[in-house]
Amino acid sequence: MDVEQTKLSTGPAVAKLRCVAAGHVPESSLHNFLLPAMTEFGDERLLPLHSIRPIHTKLKLGSATDRLDAHGFTAVNYPTALHAPPYTSLSLTDPELLKQYFIPETSEMIKDITGCKTAIPEALLLRAALWSEDADALASHGANKTAPSELETGFPQFIGFNPEKGPVSPASKIHLDYSPTGARIHIRNFHPDIVRAAADIIHHEDSLLAAGKSLKDDYRDCDGPRWALFSVWRPLKTVQRDSLVVADFRTCKADDYVTVQVKFPALGRPGSDETHTIESLVARYSEGHKWYWIDKQTPEEVMVLRFFDSDLEAQGYTASGGVLHSSVEVLGTENEEVRGSLEIRYFCIW
Repeated sequence: MDVEQTKLSTGPAVAKLRCVAAGHVPESSLHNFLLPAMTEFGDERLLPLHSIRPIHTKLKLGSATDRLDAHGFTAVNYPTALHAPPYTSLSLTDPELLKQYFIPETSEMIKDITGCKTAIPEALLLRAALWSEDADALASHGANKTAPSELETGFPQFIGFNPEKGPVSPASKIHLDYSPTGARIHIRNFHPDIVRAAADIIHHEDSLLAAGKSLKDDYRDCDGPRWALFSVWRPLKTVQRDSLVVADFRTCKADDYVTVQVKFPALGRPGSDETHTIESLVARYSEGHKWYWIDKQTPEEVMVLRFFDSDLEAQGYTASGGVLHSSVEVLGTENEEVRGSLEIRYFCIW
């Protein structure tokens, strides 16, 4: 397929991003976890990337908060205890060490940056595989070929840590994991612990709907707590290829988004093979989109991405302030070392 190159306005970094072609309605995947197939993303563009640097330090988290509020993403230099001896790079792939050190550290970080009272880690994704359509690493974790491990069915859910299935591959299609509808389906179905934590939110939302009111217009004034979904993304080693890029949510318009359905297994229900379907968003190309990245991102440099925020929905922002993102092919990096990264997804309540 042809790749259309846009006029570059800033910097030397150029990357291939994959959009849904104008007028095309993508077909949703039948597999758990997966976005539509790569063939559904037929509009490939070479686009300029803007630097997120300078990266704020732990001592300047207020600046990181301002950036998150303004753009929908932020970055902070936030080393983990697992970066120091006696630990090694392999320690960040050890579920027990992650539970003992990494998750508590990251939970405190997300609370400090967002100001939320509760930060619940839902899932950890280990990505360290090259992507291919025929052998999508994430697809293997959604298949029923082998019995899922306790890590895959537990809470938080660990994906990419099963040695029989291997790590997950980068997500190289522009997407936002949850539309506002998808976010609400998620907190009602992902795991019983999330449903319990969201009980007050669900009660207020369901009461508004029963009264014929709008969640977008009326939830903020109904005494229901503010809530949001975030992703915290950290490389395991300096990123040489398949970098993560994110769009400033203010540069995206309502008609840039296309809804798709994504299946998820039901967790916390032993013996059940039930699934639920959430609504995610993919994107059409727009000249207005502005994409950001961290060149040669190091393991100490953490990115925080907003997926949904009930307060921003009330303010009328498209996709409730969630940000489109993707891994990308930066020109000239095709033969570099495979990317390794660790993502934690959070459900936050104020």
